[in-house]
Amino acid sequence: MDRIRYYVDVTAFQMKLAVMTMLEYPANFIGWLLSNPIQFLVGFGTLKFVVQEFGSINGWDYGQLAFLYGLAVMSHALSMLFFVQGWFMGYYVIEGEFDRFLLRPLSVLYQFFFTQFNINGLTDLIPGMIVFAYGCKAVDFSWNIRNVVSLLVILAGATLIRGGIYIMMGTLSFWTKSTNDFAGFTQEFFDKTTMYPLSMYPRAMQLLLTYLIPIGFISFYPAGELLSGMGSGGLLTMGIGVGMILLAGLFFKRGLRGYESAGH
Repeated sequence: MDRIRYYVDVTAFQMKLAVMTMLEYPANFIGWLLSNPIQFLVGFGTLKFVVQEFGSINGWDYGQLAFLYGLAVMSHALSMLFFVQGWFMGYYVIEGEFDRFLLRPLSVLYQFFFTQFNINGLTDLIPGMIVFAYGCKAVDFSWNIRNVVSLLVILAGATLIRGGIYIMMGTLSFWTKSTNDFAGFTQEFFDKTTMYPLSMYPRAMQLLLTYLIPIGFISFYPAGELLSGMGSGGLLTMGIGVGMILLAGLFFKRGLRGYESAGH
């Protein structure tokens, strides 16, 4: 318990530093606050034109799509807060920056992801919450205790799934020795597979994104559960999220063993 309390204290202190850093450069935060929501709201607006032109997308009407889209963007925002460092792991490997993590009495993986916080990632929550609120109104979503708890569990689990994938993709840089951590490809892949119904894709891809890479459990399957009022209450998404983080941690440790302090 003392060790857990120590990690919690360090995390709280680092989050405080992240907020102080943000307040030191308010113009930067305001820039993100204005620009980040636009990209998601424009994407959602484009989706409206598609629905108006072609009708529902694989049985999902506009309100249901808003529900799904908003849920996906909110988990994206939370993953940007905690796990975006995975996008830049290659730079740390190439520059030998992991050396300083190895000298501290804390887990290297913990230090890399939880001693820095991308507070600007919270700006993505704004469009996510706006679109999700619209979707909730359109589908008459019931804000009872069960649904609220399920929603929170789903968001936590979905964030862990995204985080696990970011860790794994970043860890590849231990072998590739490259600053190209596939960040752009990974994010584009997430956008195309979490903000739209998974059922619109070919059967083979649905199976891939359900059983091999469990992206379907970030938003598609949880949204279906919430809309139907049935399901696991988000426990399945949470369980998969925890499993992904544990698997990513093992993969990271395996990669770290091959770290050669390539800095100069």
